[in-house]
Amino acid sequence: MIDKLDCVIPFHLENSNIRGRLVRLDEILQDMLKHHKYPPLVNYFIAEATSLSLAIVSSFKFEGLFTLQITGEGPLRLVVVDINKDGHIRACARFDDYQIAAIAEENQKNIQHVFGKGYFAFTIEPEKEENRYQGIVELTGATLAESTHHFFRQSEQLETGIMLASSHNGSLENSIAGAGLMIQRMPLPTNISVEEKERLDDEWIHALSLVGSITKKELLDRGLSNQDILHRLFWENGVRVHDPKPYLSMCRCSREKIHTMLQSFNPAEINEMVVDSKITVTCEFCGRDYDFKEDEMTSK
Repeated sequence: MIDKLDCVIPFHLENSNIRGRLVRLDEILQDMLKHHKYPPLVNYFIAEATSLSLAIVSSFKFEGLFTLQITGEGPLRLVVVDINKDGHIRACARFDDYQIAAIAEENQKNIQHVFGKGYFAFTIEPEKEENRYQGIVELTGATLAESTHHFFRQSEQLETGIMLASSHNGSLENSIAGAGLMIQRMPLPTNISVEEKERLDDEWIHALSLVGSITKKELLDRGLSNQDILHRLFWENGVRVHDPKPYLSMCRCSREKIHTMLQSFNPAEINEMVVDSKITVTCEFCGRDYDFKEDEMTSK
């Protein structure tokens, strides 16, 4: 079902070495954000970060956990999105309410004003005994998409073009909550002729211009199907669409995991956490409260 939302649509352009991912999210983001009472501006960046995370993670084949972490010294200090091998997504943020409210309207989409000086990191943690991968880059440019372009240039990975969009508070009329469109240029074949290389170079430049031509409003338009978007952009090249991959908003917290975490603290630290004869821990991702009696922490 190519026109489903809340999934990643892989595609490639025919007779070229360009592949892509179309991400359009609605209920997933609504479900993730309902657990929090974040300001609309924070929701805006969570939607963009989630769309970006799905575009990237769906390009890898691994069994494990993918995490995108954006950290800054500004009003919005932290955004975290993680996705496990089962396609379960969760996200959270830390910020200063007063500083967020004070950002001028014309600066609200600019990461330099929202995050301030900072960085973002992609982390892949395989389940098996494989090397952990992490890429870190400074936040540059005015948007998260621009910073992502900088990341791929710095890391010497695949040439990448990306467009991100968010409906600000995830609930604008006639708009879905978030979207992303990413294309990547695969390595050139060996022993390629000069003429063929020039053709593929031209196709890449043309594809980048096409991605840059789509508006955020179009990406978020509920009235436009996934097929409409891909066909409008790439009909000249010919676009081959593959089976979509669905994802689901789901937190992985549990009473057992929280209990194990609490047991890592010493008795004095445990004592400081006790309020009204119990310890209450709130999951930052889903907002669920876990209560523990003090005597539950006395034995490990």
